[in-house]
Amino acid sequence: MTGQPLTLVMRDYDYLAALYGGDVVPDGLTLTIDRKTPITQWTSDPKIIASEVSFSRFVIGLSKGDKSFVGIPFYPTRAFRHRCFFVKRGSNLHQLTDLEGKRVGTNSWPDTGNTWTRAVLRDQGVRIDRIRWWVGPLDETYPVRAQSGLPVYVREAPAGKVLRDSLLAGDLDALMCPFPPKGFYEPHGPIVRLIPDYHRAEREYYDRTKIYPIHHIVALRREVFERDPQVAVAIYRALDQARLYWQKQRFFMAELTPWVLVDLEDTASVMGADWQPSGVSANRHIIKALCDEEIAQGLIDRPVDPASVFADFDAVLRT
Repeated sequence: MTGQPLTLVMRDYDYLAALYGGDVVPDGLTLTIDRKTPITQWTSDPKIIASEVSFSRFVIGLSKGDKSFVGIPFYPTRAFRHRCFFVKRGSNLHQLTDLEGKRVGTNSWPDTGNTWTRAVLRDQGVRIDRIRWWVGPLDETYPVRAQSGLPVYVREAPAGKVLRDSLLAGDLDALMCPFPPKGFYEPHGPIVRLIPDYHRAEREYYDRTKIYPIHHIVALRREVFERDPQVAVAIYRALDQARLYWQKQRFFMAELTPWVLVDLEDTASVMGADWQPSGVSANRHIIKALCDEEIAQGLIDRPVDPASVFADFDAVLRT
């Protein structure tokens, strides 16, 4: 493999600083990180060679026989999901089980984050098909991707309606979305979290399941992979080396908030020093859990073998 140029579309993560600053140099690859192109374009823009991609949508593609991209087991972002339920201040809903039979709005159906959030409901015994779902824009600032293949118990929000307004008007009982709706952080705002102590709920979930939900993976166009499979390995190693470089420094650069060091130390005591490991082995149970949720939630019509998700990459790594 020569030092060929390659552009990787990714969001602007702090752990990539070692790549920008030259502390990590990719082996045999001149790597440029494109932080401006939306990662949602990977399925529609043929000019994108490598990208951070939705894990859920990647699995959905595999289930349909789409092998245009090869999955690389580096996980740019993870997040717990108990924090993602919102209700109107003063609501009589106080726990996840209260949502069964209610009207819940969400910004998108197949997104990985929302798939994991529905998994949280199922974990609590809530039948997601007994919730009346609306899918639409959260507020005026929140873009919505085209929806297709929605289950029969899910409908698109009425044209011109935003979910935040529908919640405040009493047309919805709750929202399920990855980020708080507009105005949430205003003092005494009209929207609050269903689970105020979501930190405790998420920690209990992790203690019981050992799942720290993976949202995105990295993918490389198959034609590039087939010309030179080592390109995928070079991308993986460069990203993971940057992550590990950041990991070694994080306790000494903990200045985001006055007490972020407390959280770093607490997280390490619960989840270990490497709480977001790359690769397949350490994440096998999470990969399986997502594949199981895809079929259980009706996002795919036939099961996807978890071993197949990164099979092409693994085969190269073992050679």
